[in-house]
Amino acid sequence: MKRPNCTPASMIKKVFRSGERSLPRNEVLERLDESLHAEGLTGDSSELLSKVLQMAQSPVKAGRTEAIVELAYQPHQVFDLAYRFLTATRSPKSIEQIIRELRKQTNLSWNQISRLLVLERDPRFVQYQGDNRWYLTEWKLINDEVYAYVQTNQIERVPLRTIPYMLEQGMGLTGKSYIFIPELDDRFRIEEDMLHFALSHEEASQTADTGTAEVEQAKQETAAAAVQEEETPVNTTHASVLEEVQQLLKRATSLLEGRNEEMSREVIAHFQQSNMQAIEILMNEKHKNEQAAHGIAQVLAGLEQR
Repeated sequence: MKRPNCTPASMIKKVFRSGERSLPRNEVLERLDESLHAEGLTGDSSELLSKVLQMAQSPVKAGRTEAIVELAYQPHQVFDLAYRFLTATRSPKSIEQIIRELRKQTNLSWNQISRLLVLERDPRFVQYQGDNRWYLTEWKLINDEVYAYVQTNQIERVPLRTIPYMLEQGMGLTGKSYIFIPELDDRFRIEEDMLHFALSHEEASQTADTGTAEVEQAKQETAAAAVQEEETPVNTTHASVLEEVQQLLKRATSLLEGRNEEMSREVIAHFQQSNMQAIEILMNEKHKNEQAAHGIAQVLAGLEQR
């Protein structure tokens, strides 16, 4: 089975935790065994380490004795600039793309940057086999989580440009420290502008009907809750005008949050049916909701400072 697996050099890099510059060889081998097992790979960790130590641009080297393994990385500003570039763009880049960006930020020539920027040695950068792009070590690979999600919800395919929306709204991944690499995983298939998943048509149809029914029920429950809130009078007998405004603004924020939760359920049904138009509408609505919520938060902050 084809899965995204780190290159041998990158696997060794991941063995070292933040702040560690050297480790006993036995500790390196133990952690490497754990990494191999976690990625579902077989192999001898000792042979892998020996192979990496012999590389021309190895990320590690032998210490004072063979019993110690040290990182070979030597700090330089070009590494930090490359790290900031990937952090800012939140996407993997080829070495050519990184050098091109660094040329804009420094007075160094292409050849000078190429000679200095040996990312194989920097533990903050990793590569996956079959992919020449560089990723940040801190990014968590979520291919397994995505596959589990589409299996649970029986989603057959989604437009490529809506994947970020699915990850955020459908799966609740609000942080940016994750990475999804479908092109290196045979559980996913990219055709033109669509990402396909291995699901049976019968199961997908059944679950789509169920999902639509659940969405309709959720809409009714949300509407009923909204009506109940409308019928609940705001007690302003002893409240000032500002206090009443604060209550109304907080209530508006609550309604926006409730709508966002409702959209998370709706998006599942639309992904199952590859309803691009409905997804576009949801994306636009989500953007407007976020702008409204941000504006309300600013007003509330100003009121609370009074």
